[in-house]
Parts: sequence; structure tokens; C-alpha cells
Amino acid sequence: MKKIIGLIFGIFFLVLLVGCRAESAVVVTFSDVEIGQTSISLWIRVEDPDQEITGAIVAKIIKEDEIIDVINVVLEEEFFNLNFPYLENGVTYDIEIHATMGRDSVIIESETYTTLSTETIHITTPEEFLGMDSNRLGNYVLDNDLDFSNIEFTPPFSSSSSFSGTFDGQNHTISNATFDSIVTYTGIFGYVSSGLIKNLTLDNIQIGTESAPLEKTTSARVGFLAGYVSSSSATIKNITITNSEMYFSTSSTIQTYVGAVVGELRGNLSQVNISDVNISLRGVSYGNIKLGGAVGLLTDDATLKEVNVDAQLTFYMMGNAIKNKDILINIGGVVGDNHAIGISKSVENIASSSDIDVNLDFGTAASTTSGNYAVYVGGIIGFSSTSISNSFYNGSISVSHEKNDNETEVDKSFFVGGLIGYYGSLYKTNAQVVRLGNGNTIDIDVSDDVYLVAFQTLGGTNTTVDQLIGIYGDQYLMINGVSEVAGDSSTLYTDLDDYFTQDWIQNEFDLVNIPG
Repeated sequence: MKKIIGLIFGIFFLVLLVGCRAESAVVVTFSDVEIGQTSISLWIRVEDPDQEITGAIVAKIIKEDEIIDVINVVLEEEFFNLNFPYLENGVTYDIEIHATMGRDSVIIESETYTTLSTETIHITTPEEFLGMDSNRLGNYVLDNDLDFSNIEFTPPFSSSSSFSGTFDGQNHTISNATFDSIVTYTGIFGYVSSGLIKNLTLDNIQIGTESAPLEKTTSARVGFLAGYVSSSSATIKNITITNSEMYFSTSSTIQTYVGAVVGELRGNLSQVNISDVNISLRGVSYGNIKLGGAVGLLTDDATLKEVNVDAQLTFYMMGNAIKNKDILINIGGVVGDNHAIGISKSVENIASSSDIDVNLDFGTAASTTSGNYAVYVGGIIGFSSTSISNSFYNGSISVSHEKNDNETEVDKSFFVGGLIGYYGSLYKTNAQVVRLGNGNTIDIDVSDDVYLVAFQTLGGTNTTVDQLIGIYGDQYLMINGVSEVAGDSSTLYTDLDDYFTQDWIQNEFDLVNIPG
């Protein structure tokens, strides 16, 4: 009888050992965990310095003691990707790593995760807004205005975690947010991928100050709403930005993209109003600059529609001992660089009243033997690879350049246009696009070593087709103190009755007081 009892106890003890965590030198590391609404994925690394593992390694995902899925792990791989799809949203799961050690299967590591919820999440406090990073796929609704006065603001979504959910501001306002630093993707939302953001006003957003501009030494994308929108499926609409300032100094040797709404846009932006906004950007190195009143860089499949921008854009090039480098600067009252070539009529219904002030001192170092400095400045777009339509510009442009005796071997090309700095499409036609005189000016002051092309419509172009664009009202183009209006071949309109073909741009035009 005692033998039977002892045998039963021994079997019971062995059963307890199976599935229990092993006490050993084996180390399992979980990393790059991605939690979705119906999936969990991660990478694991298994280190077995004493070669204790004698058999199979498996990963199990468990819900309430029920095994949902089992994946065999290959020990020879330094990192192994685990992906568990088809899960329930808002449910807690245990992930256990089992290994055969000797004759027993034991747990060598485990973690617990909860999939994201699909339920609507109501935001009522600044703290709840900043906490959205816990559910980047969430369906959010803003129930009231949010005031970030005296609250440290850190974008909820960064380079490692993008927003892919929905956010309905319900026409409420986020105000008084102050940024203390420039990160890779800077903005109220920071980094947006396939998300939807709509019906929101941003008021009094402060990124740096005139006396203490924020600095960044590496690449950055910066906007009051978001730094980077990375997917063509992302949509941003019905956004108002007002009473906001940005003072930013970049020494990046790669790139800096800046816009009032988004630094770089790969998605869809529409129904935007920007007013009383000041952006001051200083560059001290040779990284590419793309600065726009709404968007810095518009990429292949992006769209921009029904956008009204009234901003002050100031760019200072204050180069620091730049030697044998190329420099590219694109500045536009709405878009710095328009490369939205993948969709027909990607940019239309655009009204710009931005004033643009560009001051260029490249700071070229002594003994420089090469370099290509290209600058594109336009009232609507700095450099455009495709056409736009139903748009107008109602602002002034100033470009000045300080000569450097070290630049005798450098090619400097400036293209300045009252509508587009340089238009690079061969066969597409810009249609119903006009510069409004209305007392607006284009003043350019450059040295004699600059190759300058400047007109009141397109600064430069290689197009082979006629463009349906022109000037209405006062003509003004001054280069080094001399009027160049007589040599400007841009079309002059005497009236704009029935000129625009879209109601939105017609209504915006009717709000502008045009003399005559």
C-alpha cells in the first residue's frame, strides 16, 4: 500500500514539473512587440549557453487556459518572428515559450498581452489624449476642447509607433500645446500611418520661440498636426490651424521637411484652413529643405484639396563652412515639393495668401572646388512635378542672397515664380491658376554669380504644352531694384468672370478684395 501511495505521489510530482518554468541559464528575450485589434506579433531570441535544451521549442498562445495556437521555434535563428492572427479584440492572452530539457517540456519564458479594443474611446482630458499611444488603432472621439497650458506635451505617436486608428475632433479645439524639442516626427499626432483624423482645430501651438528656436541635428519631419503621414490610405480632413508659431533650426545633412499641417504627406489632405501662422526655419548645413505653408513634401499618391493658407514663411540659410556639397531648397506658400504624380488632379482648389521671405547665405568654406546650390521658391509650390488646377496666390515673395567669394566654383541656380518656382512636367497643363496683383510684390536681390530665372507665374519650366495660368491685377517683379515686368511673358487677365470651374475656389476668390 505504501509503495502504491509513493508511486502516485511521484507521478503527481512529475506532472507538476511538466509545464513549469525551468530554473536554468536559458534566456528568452521578447522584442518589437506589435499588438493589434486581432493580432499579436513579436520577435524572440533564445540563448542557451549551457546547451540545456535537448528537444523542440514551441510558442503557445493561451486564453483562459485554452491553447489557441502553437508555433514551432527554430533555435538556429538568432531572432524568430511569432505572429498570432485571428484573435479577439480586447482580450488578454498569455504567450508561453516551452522547451524540452532532458525528458521534460518546461516553460522557459512567458508574457501577457491584451489585444486592442474596437470600442469607441472618448477623450475628455489632455492626459487621455497623451495616453492614446496605448491603443494606436483605437477609435477616438474628442468630447470637449483640450487646453494643454502648463502640461508637458510629448507627441503620443513617435517613429516606433504610428497612429492607425480614427480620431474625430467633433469640431473641438486642442490649444496651448508647447513643444520643448524636435524629434524625428514632430506634431500633435507625431507619426500617422493609415489613420483618419477629422473635424479638429489647433490653436496656439508653439514649437520653439524666436529667442530660443528648437534645434535638430538629424533628419526631421515637422508639422503642427503631424510630422509624417506615411500611407496613401491615411485621410486628414476638416482641419483648422490658427495662432501658431514654429521656430526651428536644422543642421541635418540629410533632409528636413516642414509644413503647417504635415512635414511629409503620403495620404489625403482636404478641407484645411490655416491662418495667423508663422513658420521660421533656419538651415546651417547641406541637408535637403522642403518648406510649405501646408505641407513640406507631397509624395506620389498623395492628394491636396480645398486648402486655404494664410501664413508667414521665413527661411534663413546660414551655412556653416559648407564645402564641396550640393544643396537643394524647395519653398512654397502651400507645398515645398509637389511630387504627387500618381493621381490625376491630385492638387486642386488651393488658395494661398502666404508671404514668403527667403534669405540665403550658404557659408561656403574656403578652397571649395565644387557644389550645386538649387533654390526653388513659389507662391503656391516651390517645385512641382505635376499640374495643379483651380488655385490662386495672393501674397508677396522676397528672396535675397549674400555673395561669398568662396563660391567661384559653385553652380548656383535660383528659380522664383509667383505661382510655382519650377514646373517640371512635360505634358500636363496647369489650368485655372492665377496670381492676384492686389498690391502684392516679388522682390529679388541676388549677386551676379547666380543663375536666376524669375517670372510672375512659373519661375522655370521644361513643359512643352501651353499653360492656362496668368496674372490678374497689379504686375510687380523687381530684380536687384529694377522692374522686370516688361520682360515677363506671363498672361495678363483683365477679368476672371467664369474663370474658375469649381465652386470652392470661386467662393474663396470672392472673399478676396481685388481692386479694379
